[in-house]
Amino acid sequence: MEVTTAYLYVVNDLPQILESIQKAQVPPKFTNAFLQALGYKSTNDRAFINVWKGLGFLDGNSVPTAHYREFRDKGAAKSILARQIRVAYRGLFELDENAQNMAPDAVKGKLATLTGKDEAVLQKMAQTFKALCKEADFTATSPKKEVKPSDAAEVVVESPALDQVTPRPQGIAFSHTIYINLPATRDIGVYDAIFKSIREHLL
Repeated sequence: MEVTTAYLYVVNDLPQILESIQKAQVPPKFTNAFLQALGYKSTNDRAFINVWKGLGFLDGNSVPTAHYREFRDKGAAKSILARQIRVAYRGLFELDENAQNMAPDAVKGKLATLTGKDEAVLQKMAQTFKALCKEADFTATSPKKEVKPSDAAEVVVESPALDQVTPRPQGIAFSHTIYINLPATRDIGVYDAIFKSIREHLL
């Protein structure tokens, strides 16, 4: 079970730093100089870079990843952050799939088991985790129930008998029954595309 061990010394500036990242262009490298240019000049703020690496928004060389670019979309940023938190703190979520809702002391206790760090570090790790979760939206990243074939809606499409389409000298008719398992989704566009294809190619 794995968790990132990166942490912030103080979490007060976290919301502002995240907002600044969304407003600024993507830098070639996310350095201390870039962080200072955003307005965060305290030595305590430098710890953010390691936290951002731990979440997968920067690679080992501090180069922004594709996740970093995704996060700059304000409409999706909170769910992207939640997704990366689940990855970075996988060990916590394996112990509790709703770890984001755990109390700080409970988080610290789990982190102690997972990492073996001392009390002072565990306190900062737990504070960092809770501060990150506060800025994230986990509703779109909750574990999804696997859709089994029996759960899918079944549609039966019967094509007209051939003798209703073209005249034939014989009295033999053919018909076809097609079973379609529709995916479980709230996106109406998926169903529209399926039935449009059926109309064009089968009916």
